[in-house]
Amino acid sequence: MAQAKKHARQLDADFLTQPAGEVAAVLIRAQQAVFRRAWAHYRKAADEDPEALHDLRVELRRLRVWLRLSRDVVRTRKSTRRRLKALARASSPRRDHEVMLELLDRVTQDAECADVAARIGRLADEHCPADGDLAFDVKPGLKPRGRKGTVPFGRWFANQVTTMTEHIEQDLSSGQSGFHAARIQVKHLRYLLEPMHEPFTVVEPTLADLKAIQDWLGDLHDLAVFRAHLADYAGWLLADALPAPLARPGKQARPLSQTFAGVRDDVIRLSAWQHAQFESMWHDWETRRPALEKRLYTARNRLIGELEKAAPAAN
Repeated sequence: MAQAKKHARQLDADFLTQPAGEVAAVLIRAQQAVFRRAWAHYRKAADEDPEALHDLRVELRRLRVWLRLSRDVVRTRKSTRRRLKALARASSPRRDHEVMLELLDRVTQDAECADVAARIGRLADEHCPADGDLAFDVKPGLKPRGRKGTVPFGRWFANQVTTMTEHIEQDLSSGQSGFHAARIQVKHLRYLLEPMHEPFTVVEPTLADLKAIQDWLGDLHDLAVFRAHLADYAGWLLADALPAPLARPGKQARPLSQTFAGVRDDVIRLSAWQHAQFESMWHDWETRRPALEKRLYTARNRLIGELEKAAPAAN
């Protein structure tokens, strides 16, 4: 929330009627400064602060979302955008690994899966992504500059909000096949709205609703990714268990069969846990979704109305 306030203070009183490119460039410069501070903190305190990587990735995402959404009205340095993209990709495996470890901790709370989850957690240390330093040079910067002849910021912003909420509505209506795409759109809309926290009162509760939707869909996505990883986990378990019977001479048919059967049963237990968790969470989400969506679309309409009232010339 402080992030949004920092952005808002850098906007002129008549920012809605100013060219979209100029206003967006101001916001990008502000977010670039926040990202650089997060990068400096990560470089200095990553070993002591377990949230340093997460915070860095959040500020990087905020910056890259604004770059993507404003590319039609703002020019930025292409080489820097590429380096930001490379940093995002390089930091993903380590963060994804942390998320899966947190999910495995949840699995250990189930009595039938506790043993296998604990074993996978221990084996995960051997499969942890390389812990090398992330490389990034903050200079040269993005050098954002507004394109010539862009529409007033109020009109551009209203179009962005309308388009993104329409995408969210369409993706959510697709059920389980669309919730991941909806989660991304929700996150991007949240980052788009954050700088408008002070100018428009409707934004603050909308940000809270977007965060709630993002968290629900994020937890569902983590469970879907967990299921996709079950094949990898089965490989880890087999690689850990097979050396013992294979080290003994002879056919070892029974020990080998028992090893494979044990891993099979472990994976069945894990898949059953995942399915039960996902279905329960999906049911809860479907119960809450109508009210959250209604508030979101109502807030969207109210925000568009406030934009038109505050800057009729911009619309």
